[in-house]
Amino acid sequence: MDNERIYFTTPKGEYSIPNRWELLTPDEYLHLCHEIAKFAAEKATQYDVRLHFVCKTLGINLNKIEDEDAMANLIVLSEHIDFIFDKNDKVNISFLAQLIPVLKANSTIYQGYEVNTSFDTLTCSLTASQFIDAQEVLKAKADKLPLLAAILYCPTPYSSAKAHELAQDFAKINPLKLHAIALNFQAIVTYLFTRTPFSILAQSKKNDPIPEIATGLSETLYNLSNDGLGDIEKIKQMPLIEFLTILRKKLIESVKAMHEHKMDIVEIADKVGLSTQIIKKML
Repeated sequence: MDNERIYFTTPKGEYSIPNRWELLTPDEYLHLCHEIAKFAAEKATQYDVRLHFVCKTLGINLNKIEDEDAMANLIVLSEHIDFIFDKNDKVNISFLAQLIPVLKANSTIYQGYEVNTSFDTLTCSLTASQFIDAQEVLKAKADKLPLLAAILYCPTPYSSAKAHELAQDFAKINPLKLHAIALNFQAIVTYLFTRTPFSILAQSKKNDPIPEIATGLSETLYNLSNDGLGDIEKIKQMPLIEFLTILRKKLIESVKAMHEHKMDIVEIADKVGLSTQIIKKML
């Protein structure tokens, strides 16, 4: 992706189109999710998705365009949009942003989790327990999406029981929005475990956009408690990035300890569920 925004000029002035997931407004994001759903159902092509996205961001009704030059210009602009699909013609869902910051369910407004990447520092308001619960639900069937949303938008302090209670109200939310929430969370998971130092905590299987966590996260909560970092409830409420940082540190320490005890690299890789290449980098 070359440009964060696509700039162009008309007799009426200068305009721009966002060319990053992180720059989308909630309305633009939901519209794009709708177009992606059509693409997934083979009811739209990549060309259609990009063209409709450009029209949406510019406030243009595609059905009302009769001028051939105007249509040609829109097509040219859409060809510059390169953040939606990757080189393998698959949807490129990998970003760090909360694109649906608030959610309304049963007349109540719920504040979503926050993701902040300013000053080259990553913070996320999700707790360890919240992230683990959401991760476990993420790959479930579509009928679990209300529960996923309830987990991600659960008021603080987070608890699994509270999220389950809220799920009934969240079931009444527009299915498109529920899918958009799931897509947003999937993008964050994918980014965290493929494009940050936390990638060593995961291994990605072929054709699977969501990396498999190499260490059992649920079990790790109890392991950290046993290590003296606090009671289990305190560990569950630990900020996600702090939690992942500790896991990364402990994984590297464990690999180095096994290596110091003369364990073979192949055996270490098999034990921790990572490739030998990654193990060698740790050492």
